[in-house]
Amino acid sequence: MRIRGVHIRAGVLAALAGILCFAPAVVASDGPPRGNPHAHFRNADQCALCHLSPASQPGPGRISTEANAVCLGCHAKESLGRSHPVNVRPEEKYRKMKVPADLRLDDDGRIMCLTCHTAHGSYVSFFLRRSSPDRGVEVLCEACHGKR
Repeated sequence: MRIRGVHIRAGVLAALAGILCFAPAVVASDGPPRGNPHAHFRNADQCALCHLSPASQPGPGRISTEANAVCLGCHAKESLGRSHPVNVRPEEKYRKMKVPADLRLDDDGRIMCLTCHTAHGSYVSFFLRRSSPDRGVEVLCEACHGKR
């Protein structure tokens, strides 16, 4: 085919047509944008994976006891390296341990992945709920364990 005197192969035209047809769908997709692998958690249909919703109302403060399974669906436990134990109740195991309110426990009072990490927001220091540029993860550990 000739366009303005230039010979263009049919395969190139087909490829361009495909790009023009599918580009709007790719741009408008619900897939996570580059830079935040947890962006899919901003879709309302994903809330029930971690949050309990009593009486069909969103319950942002109530976290499912199955929330760890959501995390471990992508993050292999073997690849986590040194990590805090989950599924323990601080009040039973460590009677003097007080977990601050912003470090959430699951609905059964157990430590979970989301106690120390957040699935929402921008990626900063492994999605930790607390960190410091000069002291790193220490500020998170000290929230429950105190200064050492």
